[in-house]
Amino acid sequence: MHKTKNAALLSFFVGSYGYLVPRSKNDNVKVSKTIQSYLLGKRDLFYLYNLEKSIYGIRATLEVLETMIDNESDILFINNLPIITQGFDKNISITSVKWKRGVLSKFKKVDLVFLCDITKENLVESHRGCLLLVGVGSSTTSRMSYLFNLNIEDTLLSYWFFNVMSVICRRGKKKLKSNMGLPGLLGERSPRKSCNYAI
Repeated sequence: MHKTKNAALLSFFVGSYGYLVPRSKNDNVKVSKTIQSYLLGKRDLFYLYNLEKSIYGIRATLEVLETMIDNESDILFINNLPIITQGFDKNISITSVKWKRGVLSKFKKVDLVFLCDITKENLVESHRGCLLLVGVGSSTTSRMSYLFNLNIEDTLLSYWFFNVMSVICRRGKKKLKSNMGLPGLLGERSPRKSCNYAI
């Protein structure tokens, strides 16, 4: 790995197997042609994310999440990670649910959807609803507004993911009260106010 300003973060991702494209339960991963440019290739049965290229999408996702919390938007997480399902502050407009058929139809007013468990069925439902999507650990870019290309199935990375989301949520809430840019966790954000999203 080349030395970059994100070297420590990338080393953490690599050490936690964050570069592995999550495998479906039937071990039959079909990687869409749309995501090929975000991959380094394939090893044995696993496809590998290009994590250096993925940093931009991760940063963009965190920025849009903070902005939406600042604007009091409604955010939905579709996932099966217990720490995320149970852990968010009840005062933040984030709903976290496990995927089941028809669940998206109950959230018609949602402004942003995080798909942490990406299946053909929930992609079809999301596309029908024309929802703004974040694909977390995605094997496709089909109609995804933002890509969080990181395998969060590893226990350590799932905790990292939850903690990063929680920090961004708290910062968004503080900005609601103070309207001040707060220092903070993944490289510099914009020239006007520097926000850092690293560990």
